[in-house]
Amino acid sequence: MLRILMIGIALTVMLTMPAAAQRKITVEQVLTQLQGLCERDYTPACIRLGFVIGKLPPRDARKLRSDHPEWWWWERW
Repeated sequence: MLRILMIGIALTVMLTMPAAAQRKITVEQVLTQLQGLCERDYTPACIRLGFVIGKLPPRDARKLRSDHPEWWWWERW
């Protein structure tokens, strides 16, 4: 009975505590990190950058396109 009570208390505490250790990161921060890695010739980062940019919603893509035109370098051609 004591074991069940201890497990119940541990589960209650675990489920009610917020995950404060996880910091929120924005899409722009992720793209900035990927761009930095891509500029250092890390090919998987370049590929991931293209995938993330390709899956952006149109509204977010428009905002980021005006803020960071270097991420859309292929559109100039």
